[in-house]
Amino acid sequence: MSEYKPYDFGFGRVWDSVHVERRSGYSSSVTDYHKHGFYEINLILSGNVKILLKDRFEEGTENRIVMTRPGTAHFIACNPDALYSRIYLVFTDAFIANHLPEWTRLSQVFGKDGNILTLTADETDFFKALIEQIEKEASGLSKRLLIYYFLSKLSERCRDKCESVETQPYVFDALTYLENHYSEKINFTDLAKQLYVGRTTLMLDFKAYTGNTMGEYLTKCRLKNAIDLLLQKKTIEDVAESCGFADSSGFIRSFKRHYGTTPYKYIKNLR
Repeated sequence: MSEYKPYDFGFGRVWDSVHVERRSGYSSSVTDYHKHGFYEINLILSGNVKILLKDRFEEGTENRIVMTRPGTAHFIACNPDALYSRIYLVFTDAFIANHLPEWTRLSQVFGKDGNILTLTADETDFFKALIEQIEKEASGLSKRLLIYYFLSKLSERCRDKCESVETQPYVFDALTYLENHYSEKINFTDLAKQLYVGRTTLMLDFKAYTGNTMGEYLTKCRLKNAIDLLLQKKTIEDVAESCGFADSSGFIRSFKRHYGTTPYKYIKNLR
């Protein structure tokens, strides 16, 4: 039995300890502000990308590395006007931590609430090759040593990092609220009052930071959670009610508009 906790990358792809994944297309694979229980290093290779952390925001077409530790809330989205491509490395705390005395210092590259580095083309090629080498290694020890080397290079690079734009706190609070209350009927005017900001300011800044209107983002939250319930074989009626849709017909229409097919056909294709 593995000593590491297995993690689900979605729809049956389970990994433990360390893993490399690739994504490419004109839309983001993750559509919501989220966090998870492992370390993640995203290397953005192309695309017009928005990156939102709790305390900072960046957007543009530059090559960047986004680093998050377990429990760090983050959101990475792309505009559909350019091909989005990334390769990312994930690993568990149990796999990497405390195997070398340097870990405490090296882990600081992840920052308290995540970290973003803008890279040159040469730096991008270097870090991409290093991730691919980690992926190829069969030995856990070799992978671990290469990750330490990776982090040491990132640590050097952090010394002259570019400054990001500060995230407006009410945008972060709105994201958190929508994630926690997606099943409820939400009045955006009341939410703005609760966050002590004008409704128009909240709506405009939310769109600027996330690329989605608040209504679009709320629908994505509901649909993401609906898929989880459908995979548990819940009925359409139960799913619609649990995820905040007015009725099952409205849920099906929204699902088809977003995914291009019915809920049952979508789930059938995943299995």
